[in-house]
Amino acid sequence: MKERMSSSMSKALQDVPRSARASKIDPRILLLALGMFALGTDALVVAGVLPEIAHATMVSESLAGQLVTAFTLTYGLGAPVLAALTNRWSRTRVLVIALFGFCLANVGSALAPTFPLLVLTRILAGGCAATHSPLAYATSTQLSPPEKRGQALALVVSGFTLATVLGSPLGTWVGEHAGWRLSFALVAALAGIACVALLASRLPRAAAQPSLSLQTRLAPVREPRLLLALCPTLLSSLGFYLVYTYIAPLLGQTMHISDISELLIASGLGSVVGSWISGSVADRFGTTRSLVVSLLGLSIILAIFSWATTGLLTGLPALILWGGAAASIFTPQQHRLLSLAPAHVNVILALNNAALYLGAAGGAMLGGVALHVLPVTQLGWVGASFALLGLLLLLLSLRVSATGSGSRDALIEDLPGKERTTLIERVGTLRKTQARLRETEKGNTS
Repeated sequence: MKERMSSSMSKALQDVPRSARASKIDPRILLLALGMFALGTDALVVAGVLPEIAHATMVSESLAGQLVTAFTLTYGLGAPVLAALTNRWSRTRVLVIALFGFCLANVGSALAPTFPLLVLTRILAGGCAATHSPLAYATSTQLSPPEKRGQALALVVSGFTLATVLGSPLGTWVGEHAGWRLSFALVAALAGIACVALLASRLPRAAAQPSLSLQTRLAPVREPRLLLALCPTLLSSLGFYLVYTYIAPLLGQTMHISDISELLIASGLGSVVGSWISGSVADRFGTTRSLVVSLLGLSIILAIFSWATTGLLTGLPALILWGGAAASIFTPQQHRLLSLAPAHVNVILALNNAALYLGAAGGAMLGGVALHVLPVTQLGWVGASFALLGLLLLLLSLRVSATGSGSRDALIEDLPGKERTTLIERVGTLRKTQARLRETEKGNTS
């Protein structure tokens, strides 16, 4: 009797730490966020040291700006293809190798003797970043319980958005005082630290998924329902970067200032807060409500942006809300896409990243076109129209999902975290009961 009591007590004591650990965020997710911080810094730092790069490589600033295009387009177009090509290998192994390759690519950028070689290293860095980031998001969900997935995703995304408020200004400061090559060396050091830490943390070995052809792995691209679900990411990013790319001349006209670095820190802080809060909001109120509010808020802020940034009293809150609204869209979108295409996790997350970066490239291009016919202070209205279109297509996507074969899973995913977990458990129990009843009926008929 005593032995039974002692064994049951020891079992209970072992179960307590497990449940306690399940309610907390796995610290290894912080390492994934560090890797994303390095990726975000690399994506943004070139703009800060662009004149120095142009002078050192003896090219025009417009040509030096194509370094950003090389990284962004490689990331956007390469993400889904690289996710499909690497899907046959262990997720953990590819995650670490891609981050190591990203580190080496930035070492190459720091040492590149000519501009063509610098462009080549930017392409390699974009490809490695495109491979690493969707795996980081997927691994964060693997390291967290279902009711904490939103917060885990938000933490990894916040590593990227934190680069806007810390990484990019730091890299720019280093480039201005010690040379642009050390800016890339800083990014390489951050990526190297994250890579070594992830190796030491012993991430769970995710089994390689079945080896499928590229055409099969890119099957989500041929599904109109999933392409429609990606539109909010593409259009919100397009609307945001249409203004962000030309924020310096815009604020120069509305606020009559030339140094906007401190104001960009305000928008970066808003991005970090918005990214983190969005996960908790999605867990508590569901992804649909979170996305609708964020897209509507971004549309309104962009529409009044030029008016709101005429002075510091209204300009600082507007910049914070602007950055927060834009950043709060990505995490709920990741969450929703995971529920719409659970069989294509890596590819669908890579497609969402591709939509984000293609939206950024499209925003810069369309903003430049718009400036031929509109003053820079009117770009907010153009950006607002794209954000509003993203909201309308989200509502259409929700309607299509509700009438499609995946309506039940989509409705379950929109529930708050605890209710969603409970309902999933009940559905699983019901399915097991139905299976037993079918087996019993077969036995009786035989």
